[in-house]
Amino acid sequence: MNIYAFDVDETLEVSAGPIQITKLRELAKEHIVGLCGNWALFVKSVRDWHTFISFVGPMEMTKEAFLEQLATHVKADNYFMIGNILGISGASDDKGAADKAGWQFIKENEII
Repeated sequence: MNIYAFDVDETLEVSAGPIQITKLRELAKEHIVGLCGNWALFVKSVRDWHTFISFVGPMEMTKEAFLEQLATHVKADNYFMIGNILGISGASDDKGAADKAGWQFIKENEII
């Protein structure tokens, strides 16, 4: 089983991103899927979010620290952060956070 942590802004369709919510629903059938970004916008926009999202964050910490906490406490075969590359595809440094936390990174338009 894998863990997929999705950024929201400029990553998911609810915030000008290319990834449709149906993709998260599909992944959640066999993997752990959650949010590592603007979770407040997501939960306001997707009424049944709680039926397929396992975690939301970060809250009061950096994305890097949040990813490290997940990897420490939730065992998986692989850890993936899906999001933006700062200055190339969005305003957040999701690749940097993934790299620092030891997670694999997938650019938002490569998982579609």
